Amino acid sequence: MWKDIMYCSNEKEYMMRLHMFEQSCVDTKVVESAHWKLKLMLENSMSDLCKCWEAMNNMIRLQHKRIRASFQKSFYDEEHEHRNPFYQRLNTFVSTEAQRRIAEEYDKVEWVGTDKSICGCSLRRTYGLPCACELGQYKLMGEPIPLDSVHIQWRKLSMECELTQDTEDGSELDMSTEMNALWKRFRSLDVIGKRVLKSKVRELAFPSTSSICPPPEKVKTKGRVKKSKGMKPDGYDVYRDPSYFEHVNATYGEDIGSQPSQSKKRQASQSKKHPSQSSHSSKNLLLTQFPDIIQPYIDDIFDVAADGNCGFRAIALLLGFGEECWSLVRKRLDQEIVSHVTPYDRLFTGRIKEVRDSLMISGLGVQPMDKWLSMPDMGYVIATTYNIILVTFGLTFSMTFFPMRGSHSGSTKNDRICCIGFVNGNHWVPLKMKDGFPMPDIAPGWKQYRTNEATSWAIAYTGRLQHWGYLLGRLSRVTQNPPTEPVEAMSLDEP
Repeated sequence: MWKDIMYCSNEKEYMMRLHMFEQSCVDTKVVESAHWKLKLMLENSMSDLCKCWEAMNNMIRLQHKRIRASFQKSFYDEEHEHRNPFYQRLNTFVSTEAQRRIAEEYDKVEWVGTDKSICGCSLRRTYGLPCACELGQYKLMGEPIPLDSVHIQWRKLSMECELTQDTEDGSELDMSTEMNALWKRFRSLDVIGKRVLKSKVRELAFPSTSSICPPPEKVKTKGRVKKSKGMKPDGYDVYRDPSYFEHVNATYGEDIGSQPSQSKKRQASQSKKHPSQSSHSSKNLLLTQFPDIIQPYIDDIFDVAADGNCGFRAIALLLGFGEECWSLVRKRLDQEIVSHVTPYDRLFTGRIKEVRDSLMISGLGVQPMDKWLSMPDMGYVIATTYNIILVTFGLTFSMTFFPMRGSHSGSTKNDRICCIGFVNGNHWVPLKMKDGFPMPDIAPGWKQYRTNEATSWAIAYTGRLQHWGYLLGRLSRVTQNPPTEPVEAMSLDEP
């Protein structure tokens, strides 16, 4: 009956069902059922007044402590499913219980969209939380869920009384002392220390810049690595569970993550568990849609929903956000173009409005062709926005995109390389590549419009770029003079 009240479609129906609920509860012993914990603490009805008061006091104190503990957990802990960029403005500001309810409601966006008549807005009316149609609007705009959309009762993560102007001067909310101390500490640090402190403060001030994202699978936090007596497991430098970066590498390939992956055996076992992994037969079919010289280096092919957002879904998945964050990728790319209008206007030769329009969508669901991920235009923006190396493969074109600005760190170990493939003439798919795969030619616009300091990106990967040219040249020679035995792909170490 309570669920009937919660999911009413209009106010009239709500009032009618509420009246029915009240009538059915007239003869119910609500007080006894609500305070069963107190009865357990009293143990019997023969206690004197002092024991009854003590039991009631203990019960209230325990409830008070539980509430405080839940507030602290909401303030300091982030559940993995809430590390999605859509929740970045709510984390540590909204209770965990509220975020769980929002996450359940978000699952309805797929079929509710932005239609209020289908949604019913029950979560908004009963709990003061954004309902499915609201969440659909935020997804459509590519915006994280705003903090103001959550009722203030879910944002009060403290048992302390609120300060009022009549009784307090508000000094408890003054941060000038802390800010001055922070500046003093910042000035006293060396260059490396300043960078570390700045990165921590930046994540607090701009939550969207945080690199934290959930691992592709639940991380095992208990137990130890099984090993044979007197031998350490293959691929492990210490006996431990793999870190988050190793989970990402094991699923999407070592070039995507920023740390070396675990053993090949672990990579294979984890990749089989990935829900978007293609079957063996479909993988072989898709493999033929890539150039012959790169096929031996494709370790696996994944799939995303084919709704016109597939290219942005593939990028979101490779970045570790999950493919459902495709709208945030669209929004972030548009923000990048707006922030650097002049260089992009030169790069797109006056077509900047056309490129921006391709990022804007008017509704959820299947998108028309002019809203698809277009190359090479989006390649430049993606690589620069997320400071990654984007590599695209296809029968008609294969290109490498480096960031348009900023210099390379000098070490390729921590670089993030995202690879996507164009198949069936209309669909983008994420690719998992083998270590040291050859990189196709750099996109022509990068060479012409990149900053001088960005040249270091190409220098760092000269060997792999030359490897591609070598394979193309050898393929040409093989076509003219085919050998009697198959030619194996050459392996070339990074410079």
